[in-house]
Amino acid sequence: MEKVCNQGTGDDKVKKKMSMAVIAAALTVSGSVHIPYAVAATPPIQIVINGVKLNTDQPAVMSGSRTMVPLRGVFEALDTTVDWKQSTRTVTASKNGTTVVLPVGSKTAQINGKTTTMDVPAKVIKGRTMVPLRFVTEAMGSKVDWNSSTQTVTIETTTPTPTPTPTPTPTPSGAVMPVAFVNASVIAQQGNGSDIQVIFPSSSSTTGLSQYRIFVAKTSDANPFTVSRALTIPAANYQAIPAGTTSAYTISLTPQSRDIDGAFIQKGTSYRVYVMAVGSTGYTSALTPAQSSITIGGVVSATATPSNVKLVDVADFNDGRDLSVSFDKASDESQVSGYRVFIVRTNSASSFNLSQATAMPVANYTAASKTGSNQTVRLQSTARDTSGMIIQSGISYTAYVMAINTANDGIGLSAMSNSITLGNAAPVATITKVADVSNFGDSRDLQVSFDKVSDESRISGYRIFVVRSKDSSNFNLTTASSLASARYMDVSKTGDSRIVTLSAGLKDSNGDAIVNNVPYCVYIMSRGTGSYGDSLSSASSTITLSASSKTVGSVSGVTLSDVSDYGDGRDVQVSFTKASDENLVSQYRIFITKSSSSLSLSQAQSMTSSRYTSVNKNGSNQTVTLTTGARDTDGDPIKNGVTYRAFVMAVGTGDAADTYALSSASGTATLSGSTAVLAVSAVTATNSGARGDASDITVSFTPANDAGVSEYRMIVVRSDQASSFNLAAANSVATANYTRIAKTGAAVTQALTSATRDNNGNAIVRNVGYRVYVLTVADGLVRSVNALSAASGEFTLTEKAVAAVTSVSADLVNNNSAIRVSFTPPANTAGISSYAIMLVPSGNANNFTLADANRVTAPNYKTATGSTYSEWSFTTMNTDTSGNAIRANVAYRAFVLSIANGSTATVNALSVASREATIVPQ
Repeated sequence: MEKVCNQGTGDDKVKKKMSMAVIAAALTVSGSVHIPYAVAATPPIQIVINGVKLNTDQPAVMSGSRTMVPLRGVFEALDTTVDWKQSTRTVTASKNGTTVVLPVGSKTAQINGKTTTMDVPAKVIKGRTMVPLRFVTEAMGSKVDWNSSTQTVTIETTTPTPTPTPTPTPTPSGAVMPVAFVNASVIAQQGNGSDIQVIFPSSSSTTGLSQYRIFVAKTSDANPFTVSRALTIPAANYQAIPAGTTSAYTISLTPQSRDIDGAFIQKGTSYRVYVMAVGSTGYTSALTPAQSSITIGGVVSATATPSNVKLVDVADFNDGRDLSVSFDKASDESQVSGYRVFIVRTNSASSFNLSQATAMPVANYTAASKTGSNQTVRLQSTARDTSGMIIQSGISYTAYVMAINTANDGIGLSAMSNSITLGNAAPVATITKVADVSNFGDSRDLQVSFDKVSDESRISGYRIFVVRSKDSSNFNLTTASSLASARYMDVSKTGDSRIVTLSAGLKDSNGDAIVNNVPYCVYIMSRGTGSYGDSLSSASSTITLSASSKTVGSVSGVTLSDVSDYGDGRDVQVSFTKASDENLVSQYRIFITKSSSSLSLSQAQSMTSSRYTSVNKNGSNQTVTLTTGARDTDGDPIKNGVTYRAFVMAVGTGDAADTYALSSASGTATLSGSTAVLAVSAVTATNSGARGDASDITVSFTPANDAGVSEYRMIVVRSDQASSFNLAAANSVATANYTRIAKTGAAVTQALTSATRDNNGNAIVRNVGYRVYVLTVADGLVRSVNALSAASGEFTLTEKAVAAVTSVSADLVNNNSAIRVSFTPPANTAGISSYAIMLVPSGNANNFTLADANRVTAPNYKTATGSTYSEWSFTTMNTDTSGNAIRANVAYRAFVLSIANGSTATVNALSVASREATIVPQ
């Protein structure tokens, strides 16, 4: 985005400075007047929106004199809807009736259909669409300001008038207020009270409240459950919760919990849950029922329960052959003899339980044997759903998987899978995590992580829905497809799994604002393209936003590389981008799995320490090479010939409510005797700023290992082309366009020359950003594949000027027959070789510029050198700057030109004019 300046001093000043630089660069004055270039070190560009610093994974960069920022990060902070169209490489942003269309690479854009021109086109840098700041923010009605001293862009949006807070209804004297809602859900299948979780907010009463009581009543109980009845229930038949200062309560019942009749809570019975806000002496109590009844399943072993069930449409037979069900085996298969796969009609899926599954006729499920591995089961044409009907197109299905023992009893039923409707459905996305990441009190607090679909060519993008937990059992693809745009968030496909923080203003599926203290589930729709229909994921875990919530964030960008040839863990290098808030992270753990294995968060949490590598946080993204004794998650030593992938788990501090977060998997790599040399590291480009050409740049780097290395090549690449510069491009750079460095095992420091050219053969010019890469060239004997380093930081060649003198005076001496000039040198004389003292007729003095001074030739000025300066006199025997003799009765002003030495500085500086002085004829 554009670099922003204050009103009246902005782009015009920038352009004037650039124009003066171009004029000055073309001039050479006798007496060693040169114009070199340098760049002062500047702090990184910061973006502040409505007083809050914006942090993005791709920082703002300069393109010429314009500031470019990552589009999505800024737009989401401005509450702007963003859409990316890959086929035309076009970004469309909408807010409050204004629509801006930006084609990447073009200088023309449209605002509400009207074409306008930008100085700098939108461009892609490191996979992020970067846009000119001022154009977009002003087009969206925001105020933009630029502080050059702090390198800070400030954006202020128009803030709507706050809606007055309604005056709360006074609490009746002597009564406490009921809790606003009660959400009861089944979180396990142990067959007792521990299966039930109850969530409710605190009462709005601030006085008179003594405690809360949770009551569980059979749904079949014909007697109304009222406050008066609740007060008669014995203490053993309810759970009491002290009234505290928290704003919301999440309570799991115990295995010994009883219903109001005194019977233990058990499987197969339908219950209704109530919460009573109990008044202290003199205050009446208030009762709130749960929105719906619940039924728990049978007794199971948590370790004998399959997980991560996914249902995929894999063919177009319009029968069971279209369905493939994958699942993770039970973590403890010692009691498991096999599995059963159930296909349930989605409209019945929320009530399907272990008891129903155990009693299901053999014709209505598909058996799967125990293999010791995670499984994928392809159904047959005769497969039936749990209602006994043949599987067919046009019906929405959900899958369950049950583990059985040798007695054919169900000992563990999975959670439900995603739902799909047969008939060319798009692949289904998998939600891996939902997290409360901020404290805005709205949708911006909710972050969703999901794995991309297996084949993104079948989809146009994703759509995220937030559904109240109490409504989730009725939320399906038909419901999702009918919702207005304010009730979902569109997310573009990128080829990678995603971590998305929801945008401000997003509504839930009911059209209500997303707020604290309400339980929600998240769904993701894969939007089919062409002949493929949409598909809907299964629900996420339940999340309740809280003003005090702190959730450790997951790392991203996990990569695994084969970097050496030891044949053990030292060959494995894992890189990752740190969690966004490391204040909540105590350490990271790196897990190496065989490519055929998966890793869930619960498995990672319970993994013994010998099967992962601990890494301390350091405030930066990390690259870690494992040790010789490193093992994979199966406990096997890491070795050649095996294909691996990596996961990284962030381990939270005690302040984090959600203390573990597991990354997505890296890509796979098979360890082998490598044919590639190792890339160098720590590539830096240091700019001396002395001459304004490539010779100002000194490059340093550290070789990794010179085994099989022939030479190194330093290659300069324009920053705006760096994102597409790769090993293939580096291998094709012509000999004249890189700097060759002989092979060495020590750190290298090498200065470029003024004749150095970039990778395309163009001269290194001023005011353009560049980066340096180092190509390690294989010798073709020991190793045969080259390796390219990461890029250095950006450098820009620019001008460096000396300081001007001060206190220039012109006084008459020798009976007014001569003009004496004196001045004070600048406090910083670095880079100054001498001074040129000049007289200019007063009539020309107001228009006398640095460019004019640079053109003055000897003997039309007097030269001063050294560190002591006294005075210089001009008489009618001398000449002015135009070469004319000094005359009596003509007024003159004196100027002093500080002349750069041409090495440490190359731009001259002109003083302000002295007062007038006029020689009197004798």
